[in-house]
Amino acid sequence: MDITQQLAQRIVDTRPERIPESARVVARQALMDFIGVAIAGAREPLADILAAEIDAEGSHPQAQLLGRSGRASVRQAALFNGSAGHAHDYDDVQAAMTGHPTVPVAPAALALAEHLDRSGAEVVAAFCAGVDAECVLGRFAGTNHYTRGWHSTGTLGAFGAAAAAAQLRHLDVTQTATALGIAGTQAAGLKAQFGTMCKPLHAGHAAATGVDAANLAARGFTSRLDILEADQGFLATQSECGSAAQWEKALSVPAYTQDICFKYHAACYLTHSSIEAVKSLSERHGLAPKDVADMEICVDPGHLKVCNIAEPQTGLEAKFSLRLTAAMAMAGVNTASIDVFTDEAAQNEELAALRDRVSVAAHTDRNPNSIVNIRTADGRSYSEACNVAIPMTDLDAQWRKLETKFRALVAPRLGDAAASAIIEACHGLEQADSIKPLMALVKGHAA
Repeated sequence: MDITQQLAQRIVDTRPERIPESARVVARQALMDFIGVAIAGAREPLADILAAEIDAEGSHPQAQLLGRSGRASVRQAALFNGSAGHAHDYDDVQAAMTGHPTVPVAPAALALAEHLDRSGAEVVAAFCAGVDAECVLGRFAGTNHYTRGWHSTGTLGAFGAAAAAAQLRHLDVTQTATALGIAGTQAAGLKAQFGTMCKPLHAGHAAATGVDAANLAARGFTSRLDILEADQGFLATQSECGSAAQWEKALSVPAYTQDICFKYHAACYLTHSSIEAVKSLSERHGLAPKDVADMEICVDPGHLKVCNIAEPQTGLEAKFSLRLTAAMAMAGVNTASIDVFTDEAAQNEELAALRDRVSVAAHTDRNPNSIVNIRTADGRSYSEACNVAIPMTDLDAQWRKLETKFRALVAPRLGDAAASAIIEACHGLEQADSIKPLMALVKGHAA
């Protein structure tokens, strides 16, 4: 199967008029959401370190660093903005790629489009091409890639970023296949790094890799044109390669962007169904922490290797703890706020005591739900099942939810007026002749 060539052709063929309207709407929503979480993450310790490294390297001021006053080269901006956008683990997800689709693609697309002065419609199309590429590969590779320990956001995301950058560079099919090859030999990201600064770095590295891949391909850099299917190529080394039928099925989906799911809790997405189930039980039955004798959370076995840090000691680790996030939900902690995931919260004695009454188990049969069972001190039992991984179809309602989240993230950092202006610009992005006015709005204040 000439997988790399077929994917390159699909990327080149992605044009605004061929993209379903629902995908274009969700693309604008995803770009707005990414800008919000990146601005919120732009002053995190990992972002400060990256910004200091950029200053030390020096650069051409080609693209804006989100949420900061500085500018950098396109690849530096992609690295910084992608890492900042994943700092709080508050960015969107897509089941097809088993990862975060926007955070490797958007920073590459925005930085390169600003430098090349592309239109908003071109950015939306490039973004859709990038998300589409990483999701097609995710469907073909299957979940085995992720369960082996690869972080799909970093690995598949590198291909998505390269696809978006190739679109903005107007590369032809051969050049695009070359860009995919260049990205594929650099794609990386290990799940063992979850709970450290390296997890967000995966997203930034993928974005920068995609920029480099397209830029080098445009200059005539060479690569294998079959990196995906080659013997000892990407799929052969990182997954149990899918069948021809599986590839055709992945390609048969006309678009993937509309199936992005957004996050409304600032923790690992695999904790969200449990958080929602705990909140539902607490509110419906008037439960408080003192009422809980014990709580059991039953989840897909794959969750146990991702977000089951039993006794987190840092705010980052807390985001990957089913036990602690469930305790926080029961205690009424607002897990939608990025400010609650701190080292102090992870080490809070009352939360830790409640956390220690929570156990985590794996489903014995296939079940997409997180099931929470609570036994109270007076002997009552309650149970709730929840699965948040279902895309919303009411896109107007989704705009409203995302705008609320965006304002909460951005207004404290840039002010209410700037938050409103960015929201308005994202709504009308496809009518914008240039991406530069939007990027001028995301500039942060000097430290």
